[in-house]
Amino acid sequence: MRQSVGVTKTGRPSLRRAPRKQPSLYIMKIRRGRQSGSLDNAVSVDSKHGQLVRSKPRRSPRLTNARADARNVLAFISAIWRKLTDRQHQAWIRAGSKAGKWDEEGKYIPLGGFSLFVKVNCPLATARLPLMMDPPSRLPRGRNPVRALVITNRESQIKLQLEVGTTRVPHLFVLGSPACSAGISFRSNYAITGLLPAPVHGLCDITEQYVKKFGVPPVGSKVFIQTRPIIRYQGSEEKVTWCRVPAA
Repeated sequence: MRQSVGVTKTGRPSLRRAPRKQPSLYIMKIRRGRQSGSLDNAVSVDSKHGQLVRSKPRRSPRLTNARADARNVLAFISAIWRKLTDRQHQAWIRAGSKAGKWDEEGKYIPLGGFSLFVKVNCPLATARLPLMMDPPSRLPRGRNPVRALVITNRESQIKLQLEVGTTRVPHLFVLGSPACSAGISFRSNYAITGLLPAPVHGLCDITEQYVKKFGVPPVGSKVFIQTRPIIRYQGSEEKVTWCRVPAA
């Protein structure tokens, strides 16, 4: 704010505001169509007063054990990449150019050599399996052998088992989610519980690894289990199975 100094009749100085300059351009509200999502630091939200635009909250990321493990694995894989030879780097770059994907507009997007190296070896490091220093020349074919989730409750002892077929795909991850209401038909918050154990009479017991991660599921709830191969084999896919926990 600008001020100017004057003199009163009593001879004392006085302060008065200087006249403001009138702006040549006035800013007005502009009505826009319905917005959704976020742009930079602005988020469009719906409220009881209509649609509003607010700023993103500044929250410090909560460091969990799973996030810390993922960061450690990525740092370990990055250190291994720096120790590879130039020949190995070029081999991964060539393999990445063939392992890209097509976008919605029909444009092919190649995968970088380091990105492919991380994509292949991060799951192996998580499963404590030997890493691949050279890109695989050819991936074998195989389908996900999991058929269904079977939950039994005998004498209040709940057991979770996966029924599998005869087809074998080496090293499958087992992912689970916390037990939920029986009315839910879709889950997305999966977390790795371990590797698929060896089958016994066509059943793989995953009770110990699930209970260790999420606890014993209550009777009447629904459990979702996802299985996926560590390395994407040709013809392999993710499978989601679910089952209700029966009464004893």
